[in-house]
Amino acid sequence: MRRPIVAWCAAMAAGSGLAVVLDWPPAAWAAAAAGLSAGVLASLGRGRFSSAAVFTLIAVCGALWTAYREATLEQGLDPFVEAGPVLLRGTVAGIPEMDGDRVHVPVRVESVQKGGRTARVRATVRVSLPAEVAVRYGDELAVRTVLRRPAPARNPGAFDYRAYLRRQGITAIASVRYARHAVFTGVNRGNPAIRYAAAVRELIRSGLRAMLAPREAAVSEAVALGNRRGMPEDVETAFRRAGVSHLLAVSGLHVAFVAAAGWRLLSLVRAPRWANLAITAALVWMYVLASGARPPAVRAGVAGTLALAAPVVGRQRDTVTGLALAALILLIHNPLVLTDASFQLSFAATGAIVAAHDPLRHLLRKLPRPLASLAAVTVAAQLGVAPLLAYTFQEVSLVGLVASLVGGPLTALLVPGALVGGLLYHVWPQAAAVFAIPLGWLVTCLVEFNELLARLPWALIEVRRPWEGTVAFWWAAGLLLAQGGRMTVVQRRGIGWACALAAVWGLWVPILNPPPGLEMIVFDVGQGDAVFLRTPSGATALVDGGGSRWSGDEEVFNGGRDVIIPYLQREGIRRIDVVVVTHPHTDHLAGIVPVLAGRRVGLAVDGGQPAPVPAWEEYVRLLDSRGVPRWIAQPGDIIRLDDETTLEVLHAPARLDGPEYGRSLNDYSVVVRVRYGRTAALLTGDLDVAGQWQLLTSGRDVKADVVKVPHHGSRLSLVSDFYEAVGARLAVISVGPNNYGQPHPEVLAALEESGAQVFRTDVHGAVKLWTDGTTWSVEPTLSDDDPTATFGSWP
Repeated sequence: MRRPIVAWCAAMAAGSGLAVVLDWPPAAWAAAAAGLSAGVLASLGRGRFSSAAVFTLIAVCGALWTAYREATLEQGLDPFVEAGPVLLRGTVAGIPEMDGDRVHVPVRVESVQKGGRTARVRATVRVSLPAEVAVRYGDELAVRTVLRRPAPARNPGAFDYRAYLRRQGITAIASVRYARHAVFTGVNRGNPAIRYAAAVRELIRSGLRAMLAPREAAVSEAVALGNRRGMPEDVETAFRRAGVSHLLAVSGLHVAFVAAAGWRLLSLVRAPRWANLAITAALVWMYVLASGARPPAVRAGVAGTLALAAPVVGRQRDTVTGLALAALILLIHNPLVLTDASFQLSFAATGAIVAAHDPLRHLLRKLPRPLASLAAVTVAAQLGVAPLLAYTFQEVSLVGLVASLVGGPLTALLVPGALVGGLLYHVWPQAAAVFAIPLGWLVTCLVEFNELLARLPWALIEVRRPWEGTVAFWWAAGLLLAQGGRMTVVQRRGIGWACALAAVWGLWVPILNPPPGLEMIVFDVGQGDAVFLRTPSGATALVDGGGSRWSGDEEVFNGGRDVIIPYLQREGIRRIDVVVVTHPHTDHLAGIVPVLAGRRVGLAVDGGQPAPVPAWEEYVRLLDSRGVPRWIAQPGDIIRLDDETTLEVLHAPARLDGPEYGRSLNDYSVVVRVRYGRTAALLTGDLDVAGQWQLLTSGRDVKADVVKVPHHGSRLSLVSDFYEAVGARLAVISVGPNNYGQPHPEVLAALEESGAQVFRTDVHGAVKLWTDGTTWSVEPTLSDDDPTATFGSWP
């Protein structure tokens, strides 16, 4: 075996991935490992050696280690989570991250006290403290707080904050409001190297903020230290649209710049070769630790150290082995990192550079050698990460190559410049003031160039999330094209078969698995409504879009912008055929505005009732400016999405008669019944008592298998006769945290008496339903959090 570390790493990664997919308990993997170990030892006793058996054994051990780490992330903490105020004692286990007036630190918990009970605990908690708490790595803390679970993904394809923290070994979060609730009980514990690196990081950070303007300091800190928290939103957006967000995350590129700068400086002073190697390696690891020791930086640190050490020990540099060893170290330290996007992107980019750099440089041989090498590295990295970027973010930058070719050299100067400048300020402030002038110019050039590219209308395009097989095919085909000439016949044949299998997986699986029928998603948009429909033919409709939340003058949440648009982007949906606004209350209408602004809409339907709210004015303006036809709904209207799917308007009154009618826009809600085959779903808006009685007395057929409960389950919408007339087997309540007591217990009782199974977005997250025209299936997003949730189909 020429490269055993590569094989071990591949086996470890395969085992970790298998553990994630199968989700077996550690005991099952331990039994499998024991059985395989006995078989391998028996084979060795008979003088036989099987590489496949050893590979399988390492893979199973990797799966065992992954399952064990997952099962032991916390011990003894669960009884104290969501259980009210506690006194938490532990040690700061990472470098603090400043975020405005807050500082975030991971705390390795040792004990938790509640009332008179104190329990020994082993877990890591992310604690948010006021910025005036001068917390450092290694400090021992006692904090009064409330432990909570991080928020999971509540909508299909949404960012899963809980899983993100769990991959870092963090299973709970806590926030401390007042500085007096955090008490230092000890100092200077932990790894001395990390402690010194954290001190250096803080010196650089404070120096940059003192010598540069706020915008320039924030960009310098992001580029040099990987801390984006102070980055202006418009600058970060420009980097993303230009396809160079990787410049804001410390990776192999940044580590290489530091190593090259250190090596060049030591060479200029004619330091002995052994001293040059040792000091450069020390600088590299100081930088890796100061930047937070994230997977891309650790990978680059390991590979860089091996490259520096190879000549000393008389060995040739083997980039592939160095890459595999870095991955193996990271997986042994934390096997859960395998599913982390930064880990995957880092190794995809580096692997592509290793495989494709020489062939690409040969193609560019007419260019000057340094330029050809830079272009080859940039193109290879872009090709390597393109499928992952499409899979993870559903975006591909068309200007990323140009931005990287220019941004790379600028960053090569900016990274060591920012590190030196930040430290220089504390030694010689006057010199730092002069040094800040060219440093500021570098930042301005980098930002303005990316902003120029980002303004191009086609700079960033949305793509539908590719199938996993398509990603695998891209990499296998790329490897075959780049390295096919250097492979043996057996290797080429193996990669060729891998390409074929990946092509079948990525191209034919979607064809062989067509959509099961009509898809309906009741999004979790908090206290609001948003229902999405998609037919097997691809026709789409959106009924309401959720509301918005504001903090001062800033809109911190919008159902359309933050929930619906990301889902449409992930699914590659660029057009909504029909948008229905049931009534112009903000919690239904505000999310429609970004959908109209960001997607093509074929038809907008509403009840014609205006409202004196900004969202209504913007809705009307967008319909006019984007040329979207508007239809004022009338009872009896039928909107045909395709040959099998219709929207029937059952209720859309121009006025309501009687003294008790018309008191609220809720009673004017457009009510539509979705028909597909023999099945139906009733979408009721916020129809209150008056509207429900008028609909019941209108003589229209309201029967449906599924009902979206009116007005978030409000007591004001309770008409038991209405639910009996609908006869739904399943009821969905779209509701979020509120002060109105919704859903009301009497509504829940009435639904239970009617025989309907109830799903709530505040409990189950988004609720996804399918029907093949005769039966329904339901899948709540947060089913794991509710053991009473059931699944299946019913007539």
